Amino acid sequence: MEQSLNVKKRKVQNIEKESEGPVNKKTKTKVTQNVKESRGKIKSKEKSEVPNKKTKTLTLEQESHNNATLKSKQNNDPRNTVIDCDEAEMLSHIEKIPLKLASNFISLLSAGCTLPFIARYRKEAVDFLMPDRLQELFESYQNVTQLKKKMKSVIETLKKSKKLTQDIEKSIFNARSLSEIDLLYAPLKSHSLSLAERARNLGLESYAIRMLNGEYIDLKSLCTGDEELCSESKVDTHITHILADIIYKDTRVLEQMRKLKEETRFTIQSSRSKNSTKEKENSNKKIDSKSDPETYKLYFEWSCPCHFVKPHQTLAINRGEDEKILSIKVIIPDWFYNKLERYCLTLWKSKHWVCKGLSDAYNRLIKSWLSRQVRSDLTAAAEKEAVKTFTTNLEKYLLTEPIKNRTIAGLDPGFKAGCKVGIINPNGDKVEACTIYPNLRQSSHLDPAVKQLKDLLTKHRVDLIGLGNGTACRETESWLKTHHIVGNIPIVIVPEQGASIYSISKEAQKEHPNMDPNLISALSIARRVMDPLGELIKVDPKNLGVGLYQHDVPPKMLETGLDCTVEKVVSLVGVDINTASQAMLRRIAGLNDGRAKKILAYRQDRGGFASRAEILKVTGIGKITYQQCAGFLRVLGGTEPLDSTIIHPESYNIAKSIAKKIDVNIKDLNKPHFPQLVESKLSGYDINKMSKDLDADVSTLELIIGALKQKTNEGNIISFCRPVYSISVQGVDQLQEGMTLTGIVRNVVPFGCFVDCGIGENGLIHRSKLSGCQTPKLGDRVSVTVIPSTKPKKIQLKLEKILD
Repeated sequence: MEQSLNVKKRKVQNIEKESEGPVNKKTKTKVTQNVKESRGKIKSKEKSEVPNKKTKTLTLEQESHNNATLKSKQNNDPRNTVIDCDEAEMLSHIEKIPLKLASNFISLLSAGCTLPFIARYRKEAVDFLMPDRLQELFESYQNVTQLKKKMKSVIETLKKSKKLTQDIEKSIFNARSLSEIDLLYAPLKSHSLSLAERARNLGLESYAIRMLNGEYIDLKSLCTGDEELCSESKVDTHITHILADIIYKDTRVLEQMRKLKEETRFTIQSSRSKNSTKEKENSNKKIDSKSDPETYKLYFEWSCPCHFVKPHQTLAINRGEDEKILSIKVIIPDWFYNKLERYCLTLWKSKHWVCKGLSDAYNRLIKSWLSRQVRSDLTAAAEKEAVKTFTTNLEKYLLTEPIKNRTIAGLDPGFKAGCKVGIINPNGDKVEACTIYPNLRQSSHLDPAVKQLKDLLTKHRVDLIGLGNGTACRETESWLKTHHIVGNIPIVIVPEQGASIYSISKEAQKEHPNMDPNLISALSIARRVMDPLGELIKVDPKNLGVGLYQHDVPPKMLETGLDCTVEKVVSLVGVDINTASQAMLRRIAGLNDGRAKKILAYRQDRGGFASRAEILKVTGIGKITYQQCAGFLRVLGGTEPLDSTIIHPESYNIAKSIAKKIDVNIKDLNKPHFPQLVESKLSGYDINKMSKDLDADVSTLELIIGALKQKTNEGNIISFCRPVYSISVQGVDQLQEGMTLTGIVRNVVPFGCFVDCGIGENGLIHRSKLSGCQTPKLGDRVSVTVIPSTKPKKIQLKLEKILD
């Protein structure tokens, strides 16, 4: 009988593997009709061209997913019910979104869709969610898959160590986070036996269960000659350890703990650590911390309810704890234990043993887990906010408006090392690069650097100067004006953060072989003016000088967020496939470094791409990759006019039908009058009726119509901020309280913004000093007033107004 059941079980597992895994054409195993139909549809989808209609694609993807889910639910094995549970249900529960939306989102990801592609071309399938929200769903989905992997690995490990019981297995399957799995797994992963296991090995488990359920057993009767059972107190202790283990691993108790945790108002306290106090008393002792303890003075005697703790406060106390300056404690209110105790008394009959077992479990296990969980939740929220702040700033920074069709000179100023000059032509190619040595300390008419720079500017007909805002920026600006070098040539102050890091990178050396890194830095500054996006994506985003405690965020988490932001921005702007660099191409949705290299090789061999369809001829670019990247790669002046728009090739037939319906010629797409013509022709049309007539969803029609109405960018218009720094103040030592300055916002954080006033150090406008004005955005020009600072060597500012 048992053998027959095992055979049936293996058959069911084989069916599930087939329905969930890749389709194998040679498989001869008999499966259910639903799985066969799903397999056939997947095969037909692989053989077909890229689908023209989103709804059909989604149906195929969903059906395969739903069939696998159905088979999983039909299996009565609790292991498969939980581990193979519907990911869509878990995502729906965690993110509080409709189940259909979660299922659609997972189906699209499973089909190889990227977030930028979903956000632009599959809007209706995800209820028109914004890219930032899609990113949140994606991160949650990754956590769900990670949780399932963790469950499987823990179960396998416990099986090998022969520590897996049905109760432990059930508890692990019902965990809803990695921390809950750790709570259950931590006492078991050690090679040494836990207190409960030791007690069980003494043969006391059956007695403990009977006692817990209200049966009276005299402890004296359990005493033996064994050293561990020689007295009533020792037996009592062992029984208590078993009961504690049973209670805190019970799935009902775990669920109640989750519920109570959400209802409880915890308090977090910080104080100065004893070690840092001793270090202050003993000045000869080496200090371990990286910072001055006084930096954390605010947190020496600090207490705050957890729901009021700000993200930057969490990151600050975490850093203080890491540097052994602060000691952190989570205060758990007594009512948490009291409510948990009352709940446990409803599950088991013996009040005495329930109270003893729970008390032991609470003091040894639950209390420390709660503290870790509260700290973990605070840190996770703070890190998420830090990444969001970082990426929001980075996105705006990358979208800085370019200044096209100009010959630009980039100046990387310096005192001892001289001023590096890099000149680029309107195509961004290097024209000349050299170093001059101006006398910035003294004004001299005999300075040879004056004539040298003037000759360079005249020789190459420089239209614009990009001046790095680092060391010697203000002195160089004054030197240029004092010697009348610039004349009518405008100056743009360029943030140079990360330029020096990029100049010594492999990518920079590949682009400029055997060139002095200092001169590469000057060329980079010039290109940041001409093409900010194309230049800034070459730099490690951590070195761009924007964000909140970004160096305290786990590098992997930060890099993932930043990669997604850069991909989003590059995809938003779109790139010309015939001119884009490798650094730009590898950021396009669906592409990577290897595919970008192959595109460049094909472009070099064939002299460029004549159409988007030609992308499929590149080795390594299949139909799925083409579907993801095609809408973000533009071909200007090619054989197909629509290739220069954001309209996806899968919608070209719809676009041409719209053009025919409103009587316009697609071949006139790039003519100046075309957008206005489309506007006038569409004035009398109902888009919902058009959607039914053309059998296309409204979001696709809106995207197509928007692309047809889009005007050609005017590349000759200059739009940039002239220097707004106060001429009279050039250093921190010249600042006085009440002084009014002008500057540019370089970083926006939840508690305010940092302003570059051209004095070598950014000043902070705290959110309480915004004077009721709107919070400035990155790049805004502002007028500020210097106010007293509560922190030494920190510049505090008050916002007066945002300048036009």
